[in-house]
Amino acid sequence: MNDIITIGSAIQDIYVFSNKFSVHADPRKTSGKSEFFEFGTKIELDDIFIGVGGGASNAAFTFKNQGFRTACIARIGNDGTGADVRKRIKNYGIKDIFIVDKKCRTGRGVFFLGRSGEKTVLVYRGATNNFKTSEIKDSYIKNTKWLYLTSLGGNISTIEKITKLSGKFGKKFMINPGKREIIKHKKRLIKVLKKAKIILLNREEASLLTGRAFGNIKGILEEMMKNCPDSVVLVTEGKNGIYMAVDNEVSHVIIKPVKCIDMTGAGDAFGSGFLAGYIKSRGSIDSALDLGIRNSASVIRKIGAKNGLLPKTKVSKKVINKIKI
Repeated sequence: MNDIITIGSAIQDIYVFSNKFSVHADPRKTSGKSEFFEFGTKIELDDIFIGVGGGASNAAFTFKNQGFRTACIARIGNDGTGADVRKRIKNYGIKDIFIVDKKCRTGRGVFFLGRSGEKTVLVYRGATNNFKTSEIKDSYIKNTKWLYLTSLGGNISTIEKITKLSGKFGKKFMINPGKREIIKHKKRLIKVLKKAKIILLNREEASLLTGRAFGNIKGILEEMMKNCPDSVVLVTEGKNGIYMAVDNEVSHVIIKPVKCIDMTGAGDAFGSGFLAGYIKSRGSIDSALDLGIRNSASVIRKIGAKNGLLPKTKVSKKVINKIKI
C-alpha cells in the first residue's frame, strides 16, 4: 500500500549557463522582457546541469523526503533519456509506475537561466502528452491512501477516470491542473474539481478557470468557493504569496522574501509540501501552509526542481497570519 501516488509528467531537465545570455526590457512580450543571445554562431557554455523534472516527479521527491511511501505514474519514451529518468526516480526510493511509449520520445526541458532566477524554457513534452484511460489501472488507485494529480497535457478523460476511481475506492486527492485542461475542457474540469479535497492553481490559471479578471482576486476565490464548496482552494502568485478559500472565508497569506537562484519547481514544492503537512498534521491548514511555504522557499535557493527540497521535518504548530480579503 502506498501513502501517496503522484500522476503526471516526469521529464529530463537540462540547464545551460553562459555569460553570453542577456535579459533586456521588451514591451512587445507579455513578461516585458526577452532573453537574447547571438544567432548563427557557436556559444560557449559556462556550465551545464542535467536533472529530472515534471510535476509528478517533483512532487514525488517531496513526499519521499517527508517519509511517505510514494509511487509516481508517468509516461516516458523507449529511449536513453527515459531510462535515465526512471533510474533516478527508482534510486531515490520512489516506486515507478511508468508507461513506456514506443512512438514518442521522453519529454525534455532546456532551461536558459537568468541571474535573477527567472528563466526561458524550451519544452518538448513528448510521451507525457499521451496518457490513455486504459493505462490507469484500478489497482493503482485502490492501493494508495492519497492521490496527487498534476497536469496530464489536457487529457481530461484520464483525469475523469482517476476521479471516478478515487470515489469508487474512497480515496482523497489533491489536484494541480494545467492551462491545457483549463482552456480545452473548463466545464468538465470544474466537475472534477468539485470532488477534490485540495485544489492548487496559480493566479493566471484561476482567472482563466473562473472567468473573473486577473485583478479581481476576491471574485476569483468566491467563484472557486461557489463551484467547489467542500475543497481547500489555493491560488499562488509567486513572491506575492498565496490566496486561499476555505470554510467560506477568503484570505491572503503574505510570504517573506528570500534570495532566489532558480524558480523552477517552486509551485510543485509548495503544493506537495502543503499536502505533506496537511496529512502529517491530520488536516491543519496552518501546518500545511507552513511546510508548503518552507519547502518552496528552500527549493528556489538551488538550481533544479529538487536539489533544495526540505529533508524530513516535523510539522509546525504555529499559526500562520492570514489576512481576510
